[in-house]
Amino acid sequence: MLLLAGCGGTTTGSLPTPTTPTSPGLRGDTWTWDGATFHAAGVPGPPARDLSALAFDAARHVYVMFGGQASSGYFGDTWTWNGSAWKQMLPAHRPSPRRGSSMAFDPVRQVVVLYGGQAQDQVEGTTSGDTWTWDGNDWTEADAGPGAPDVRDGSRMVTAGDRVLLFGGRHFNVDYFGDAYTWDGKRWTKADTSPRPPGRIGAAVAWDPVHSALFVFGGAGLNADGGGGAAGTPLADAWSLSGRRWTSLPAAGPPPLAFPVGMWNARAQRVMVLFGLNCPDPSADAWAWDGAAWTRLARPGIPARWGAALAQDTNGGALLFGGSDQRGC
Repeated sequence: MLLLAGCGGTTTGSLPTPTTPTSPGLRGDTWTWDGATFHAAGVPGPPARDLSALAFDAARHVYVMFGGQASSGYFGDTWTWNGSAWKQMLPAHRPSPRRGSSMAFDPVRQVVVLYGGQAQDQVEGTTSGDTWTWDGNDWTEADAGPGAPDVRDGSRMVTAGDRVLLFGGRHFNVDYFGDAYTWDGKRWTKADTSPRPPGRIGAAVAWDPVHSALFVFGGAGLNADGGGGAAGTPLADAWSLSGRRWTSLPAAGPPPLAFPVGMWNARAQRVMVLFGLNCPDPSADAWAWDGAAWTRLARPGIPARWGAALAQDTNGGALLFGGSDQRGC
């Protein structure tokens, strides 16, 4: 099974140097993508963490990050990145501290949407099914849940044209989901039909605007030999959701990877899959899917990691923060 950092009390703090890790295995570095290359920002930022949620707020032209995990517990803080500096926000309201939430910008309602995750408690965490929105100043609980899609953490969410799409997730090492939902401002509704991908947590996902399709690779699925608190088994399959129909992409590509990240390379017109945990070692590799075949790319020059947060802006840029270089499985 995957080895994840432990739980505990809520962790807070602000603007440590990115070169000084605050917990073994965790990273607090910031990287920007200019459409062709990643660059180290080398500026102070949020405390080191993994499994945080990150989205680009297109209405306010900043990235927004919420939550995540450190060795001492879960975060419940909100940060923005304006392209050159991080700023910790102090909203009047906020979701409870948690890891494994998903976020994306809703272009119709002009807010960032956050869903679910594993919330802080005194044991292993409580899987959430609540939905929150961020308007640039404060969080609003839009749906307390747990209606559809019920409780889950490790889902992925993307902006898909004029809507958001939520994919996958799990409720402990018991129920894994491979379905997709969309948000209408009040409720989540099913956005796909069966047959679906096998359920998983922490997949690499990206929206392919050329084919109007959601791309999914890897993640971690059911660990049949583990108990309810066990992490999942890394996967190496790829899928595409076009309209409401899923298609398996059979070409061989990256090895099984848990908690990689995915992004759309607008300049090259292809999906990229980066990093992840290739048991037992974190990966520093990069792969590209062009719609027909995989290509192993030159490494992007970022230290190996899994559980990083990545989001893309509307001009082909991207931001990557944190993750863990801890060995596991």
